[in-house]
Amino acid sequence: MRAFIAYQIQERMLQLDTLLKGGRLFQQFLVDAYAALEEDRLDYIRKNQKNLRSEVYKGIYDAISNGDNDANNIGQRVILPSSYTGSARYMLNNYQDAMAICRQYGHPDLFITFTCNVKWPEIVREFDAKPGYKPEDRPDIVSRLFKMKLDDMISYIKSGKPFGEVEAEVCTIEFQKRGLPHAHMLIWLKRSYKCFSAVDIDSIISAELPDKTVDSVLYDIVSQFMIHGPCGEINPNSPCMREGKCSKSFPKQYKSETIFETNGFPVYRRRDDSNKFVLKNGIQVDNSFVVPYNSELLLRYNAHINVESCCQSMLIKYLFKYINKGSDRARVVFQENKEDEILAYLNCRYISPYEAVWRLFQYPIHSRKPSVERLPIHLPLEQNVVFNGDRSLQSIVSQKGIEHTMLTSWFEANKTFVQARTLTYAEFPSKFVWDSRTKMWKPRKKKGSIGRIAYVHPASGELYYLRMLLNFQKGAFHFDDIKTINGIIQPSYQAACKSLGLLGDDKEWIEALANAALQDVNSIQENQEEVVSRKRFFAG
Repeated sequence: MRAFIAYQIQERMLQLDTLLKGGRLFQQFLVDAYAALEEDRLDYIRKNQKNLRSEVYKGIYDAISNGDNDANNIGQRVILPSSYTGSARYMLNNYQDAMAICRQYGHPDLFITFTCNVKWPEIVREFDAKPGYKPEDRPDIVSRLFKMKLDDMISYIKSGKPFGEVEAEVCTIEFQKRGLPHAHMLIWLKRSYKCFSAVDIDSIISAELPDKTVDSVLYDIVSQFMIHGPCGEINPNSPCMREGKCSKSFPKQYKSETIFETNGFPVYRRRDDSNKFVLKNGIQVDNSFVVPYNSELLLRYNAHINVESCCQSMLIKYLFKYINKGSDRARVVFQENKEDEILAYLNCRYISPYEAVWRLFQYPIHSRKPSVERLPIHLPLEQNVVFNGDRSLQSIVSQKGIEHTMLTSWFEANKTFVQARTLTYAEFPSKFVWDSRTKMWKPRKKKGSIGRIAYVHPASGELYYLRMLLNFQKGAFHFDDIKTINGIIQPSYQAACKSLGLLGDDKEWIEALANAALQDVNSIQENQEEVVSRKRFFAG
């Protein structure tokens, strides 16, 4: 269905393109087509809930031993899987993958926002050849061109020309309420190119108006795309105003030089220069309203490109959650069945024509380099097995390789390859690659990926402690090796964690609270003595 719709919205020579000339009707067609496609996919998932089931490996054997051979009687239903693009689990996995990259390379160095510009020469030239057309009449052209510009920008940044050599990058695509696509990017630079001083930041990021006489082209671009507002006292009716203040904290204070603060972003240099100003909406604005930018990117792509330096680590979690926050909603709805994930995904979903085209063309909404390998974990014989409810349990357990998982195959690889015994489970994807067909780890020939062990809640008991041990233990041949400390097999994974000192006791907290309580008692006694002395003074 998707391929058919994508075929219909292609522009071809010597063929009638009545559909593409529909204007707002074409926009409506795109939204309806994508909505129908989503509905069809979700309807399949909903109607096949009884067939798509999962159960632990041991649970299947227990059912067989009790004389039950019907797969519909065991397991839990798969609701909206993480493989479904845009689902809550999909977003959560992307967030955790980004955090895995952060754990490998430290906090990111740059946060870039790139917004589509409908006045790009390529778009203008295309519509000049089609009199009567407006950019919003052809979302397919705008989305295609933004995709090309974005790919070129990522390649240009990774070439090292604007900021230096790049270690890793994460990118996500979003769509504004008016429809235009924009991208958020996190960039990790190699150590020799990181910004450790104000001079380093000033060399790649500017928050001032350029000199119009020296670089008139850059001045025009900054004036058109990189001026916020105006807002504040000079324009209290600006959309960004909240309770009399700008939600983006404009206008900024003047600074003679760039300084660092503890909130994650530096305070950029914004000198008070009355000779540099821009007239926007009839109001004169200066450097205090300039959005930080990189001059090379602006001159190359001629669009709104906000570049921020995140030299501190306090905002990393916020940034990752911001770029993986999920799809937009049109309004709030009261939902009775909170466990219906499909209905929760559909309710109040806002779809723009640009997003519809993007998804119909199967353009990705998330990308990251290097890749992240998700490593599942489980206790012995408790790995999840996904199966069709119509199958018999005997056919499920007799399936070839069903007992093999990434974790159990890690044990086998440690037995086979000597070099594998120097790696933890999380480090394994850096030197070995997982073959899903044979369910085996094989030595990697190309650049490695980052391993991320699946998240486990602390309330999960032994599974949580197993996950903790897998970050330290190397060369294990079986599950008992993981909880073997100094040649002694511990009775549980929790006990093994205590033996390694991974579980600190509460002694320091008890002492701190005791000291605080003692100080409170002393202060109360001092206050009482002071009150008594005062009473004696006034009574005397």
